[in-house]
Amino acid sequence: MNRLSKDDIPKLGRKINQLKKKISRTEISGNLEKVEFRKMRIKKIKNQINGILKKKKNKIL
Repeated sequence: MNRLSKDDIPKLGRKINQLKKKISRTEISGNLEKVEFRKMRIKKIKNQINGILKKKKNKIL
């Protein structure tokens, strides 16, 4: 797994927004096959962001 830094957080946030838009479009169209997978990806990205912030806090302390 590649190393993520604090500079990568905006990119990850944009990715979350893209996935949310895809979820809303698929719910409107009725194609719900990939919604759960996309929700799982959002959760994984949020965990990565939290991990980056925790590492940053530990370095400050």
